[in-house]
Amino acid sequence: MAVTESLPVVDAVRRELEIHEQVQDGRPVVRASMTLTTNITRSPAQLWPLLTRPELLAGWFGPVVGDLREGGAFEAPRGARGRVLAVEAPHRISLTWEHGGSIDPLLIRLDPEDDGTTSLLLRHTRLVPREEFERVGPGLGAVHWEIALLALAAETDGWRASCLLDVPVPTPQWLGGEQGIEHVRAWSVRWAAEAIVAGVDEAAARRGEAATTRAYRG
Repeated sequence: MAVTESLPVVDAVRRELEIHEQVQDGRPVVRASMTLTTNITRSPAQLWPLLTRPELLAGWFGPVVGDLREGGAFEAPRGARGRVLAVEAPHRISLTWEHGGSIDPLLIRLDPEDDGTTSLLLRHTRLVPREEFERVGPGLGAVHWEIALLALAAETDGWRASCLLDVPVPTPQWLGGEQGIEHVRAWSVRWAAEAIVAGVDEAAARRGEAATTRAYRG
């Protein structure tokens, strides 16, 4: 596995991957549950509007159109859409994330910590054809959420205490530059490592790592 320099904003996120093989409509698929957890120096009540008000989401995530109340439907950047399944303000929102023909469960949970930060958990569970998973691994889907958390941290200055530096705003220009490529590579390595822990053989994990890095380099 490739070794990357420790990057504060990459290490501000904790990652976990669970995978289960199953058969759907006669085809082998992988159920991949990707969990990203981080601490942000805002309270749940302060973070909640940034996650549920379209005009505030636009400032860091991108344009989201629709109704983000329970039962509502919405459209998100890059052709994604979904429906809000359950809301427990300001701590939990459960929804579907529909993209590329799949309809996946997505959970965001905000838990207050004793030190005044909020533990933000994001869990996206995907059903991926086994052949595709063996080719690209979990990173191709997970890095999208890594970028989103980086954007949220930049919007809130929420990683100041943990990173001790200004958090970069992940614009397309930044992602295409030297720093962005370095961070994408680091995220790809981290998710390849999680794949190995989850039981993927190292050769397949390295293929996924390379595929993820290539995809985000454009």
